[in-house]
Amino acid sequence: MINVDLFNFINHNLQNPLFDSIMPFITHLGGFKAMLIICVAVFVLAVIFNKDNYKKIALLCLVSLLVAGGIAFILKYVVLEPRPFVTLSDVHLLIVEDDPASFPSGHTTSTVAVLGVLIFKYKDKLLRVLLIICCFLVAFSRIYCGVHYPFDVIAGAIIGTVVSYLVYRYEDKVIHIYNKILVMIGFKK
Repeated sequence: MINVDLFNFINHNLQNPLFDSIMPFITHLGGFKAMLIICVAVFVLAVIFNKDNYKKIALLCLVSLLVAGGIAFILKYVVLEPRPFVTLSDVHLLIVEDDPASFPSGHTTSTVAVLGVLIFKYKDKLLRVLLIICCFLVAFSRIYCGVHYPFDVIAGAIIGTVVSYLVYRYEDKVIHIYNKILVMIGFKK
């Protein structure tokens, strides 16, 4: 029951007005839709301003997000683990989640999938630390807001890390496939 004990510690013992006001905002920044908008916006701006390096990075982040998000989505409906507020009483619930499936955390998966590519790609230690902190904050916010157990966010972080590493490791193949698709649909010769 370590999963429930950790959940209760974070969701009950760490509650305070400051966290109650900022954690819902942080949690929404880590969602699939928010990450998708960021990736697409960076990609479009890179195309408009002819910044091939940013276009490539945005594409890698987008691929990582879509693959990891797909894996998390499938797992949610195979495992069907109910959310803490469904199975536990007295959950300090700060946001509304319509989806009853808890495992794995889609927000954590999405955040780690996108930011993980940047963590692997860039060697600047300060940037890496800041990106890791962002990932941690989103994962923590999911528990704090009462919508995920700790193991849900750990699983999401593992999925996001593995997928982002594979996208980074095989980026030449990802770019090659992207270019082939552009040729097939007539956007590139």
